[in-house]
Amino acid sequence: MSFYEILTLGGVMATILGIFLTLYAIINNKTLKAEARNTNELINQFRKEHHETVRIMSGNLDEFRKEHRETMRVMLENLEEFRKEHRETMRIMLENLDEFRREHRETMRVMLENLEEFRKEHRETIRVMSEKLDEFRKSHEETIRYIANLIVTNGERTRQQIRKKAKR
Repeated sequence: MSFYEILTLGGVMATILGIFLTLYAIINNKTLKAEARNTNELINQFRKEHHETVRIMSGNLDEFRKEHRETMRVMLENLEEFRKEHRETMRIMLENLDEFRREHRETMRVMLENLEEFRKEHRETIRVMSEKLDEFRKSHEETIRYIANLIVTNGERTRQQIRKKAKR
């Protein structure tokens, strides 16, 4: 093959290849445009959905904020009411504590008076018992002397009777 034939053959092949590339580019261009259109539609749809979601979330957030403010207001009212009740309870407890202290002091005073009275009575009882014990000791000593005298007297009588019997 001559140079010109090879050149012609190369030109024809290049032309055929160019046609195929052009057809491929046309087909590919239509596909790419369709894909780009689909992608743009998806992006637009996503944006719309995103904006709608953001709008709904903003509405829900506003609603949540309102509910939160209302809840906080109610809690503050309840807290204030609790504080008032707590203060009142503490006041009553302090009053009761003061009353208890007064009653306790009075009870302790009465108990101390009773204790003093008991001590006096106890001292008097001990003194009387000591006197009675002394009297009892004296009485006991006298009784023992009396019994001893009786024993001695009975012993003498018994001896005399034994002597009389012995003499007989």
